[in-house]
Amino acid sequence: MAINMARHIKKKAKKARIAFIGMTSCKGCFFQFLLLGGRLVDVFENVEIANFWMLKEFNDRKGRYDVVFMDGAVSTERELKELKNAREKTQFLIAYGTCACWGGVPALRNFTSDYRKTVYPKETKFPSRSEVEPIDKHVKVDYYMRGCPVNEDEAFDVIADLLNGKTPHEKDYCVCVECKKRGIKCLFKEGIACFGPVTYAGCNAPCPASRTACDGCRGPLPDGNLGAEVDLLKEHGISREQIKFVFSRYASPAEKAKEAQKEVDK
Repeated sequence: MAINMARHIKKKAKKARIAFIGMTSCKGCFFQFLLLGGRLVDVFENVEIANFWMLKEFNDRKGRYDVVFMDGAVSTERELKELKNAREKTQFLIAYGTCACWGGVPALRNFTSDYRKTVYPKETKFPSRSEVEPIDKHVKVDYYMRGCPVNEDEAFDVIADLLNGKTPHEKDYCVCVECKKRGIKCLFKEGIACFGPVTYAGCNAPCPASRTACDGCRGPLPDGNLGAEVDLLKEHGISREQIKFVFSRYASPAEKAKEAQKEVDK
């Protein structure tokens, strides 16, 4: 059921200008925003979508924005230039999705030198940087909207908070907390290995709710107990290679992910 945004937002005389800008990603997070469905009508009544190529044929790429949702990791010089340009033009910049927050799946290429030959049989020149990086390696980020893909409800709530003059707050606890709030039985008790204990919350635990293990798509908590998590995963029959892969799949450039790799080898 659509939520009437007017209940959450104090009407402003001037609409806020919002932009969605994409770099290296699958663009799935853009689709998540479109899943707001009927709530999109309420969004459009309160904001001007100045730049969003998935919604508009003609976009304003030169003006200033109030909020920028920056999707994707940095993998080319052109993207780096576009990122810095967006940061200069906006008051509030959101790292939109796991690729922007951590590097995501694209950053896996940092660990191989032959990916080009594998994907492109013919010799091809690429304008790529030496490594794929999250956006905070280059600019200040005001809010991290993690997830692969992001949660559309979180996107809606962040927009509502900003338009109401509130600073949106990120979840600083693990997915297990959301499982407890929803009354979801712990998967470990059913013999299912799960990465929820060391993963950022904010998704409302949809995977455990469907009896599917959290695979860590929102990235590792800075104070997560990696040693205990690795021991649990091993006890549940997860191989070292599998554990390493999951910890590197979404957030390989993160120091916590690198720490996890070392824990696995102990």
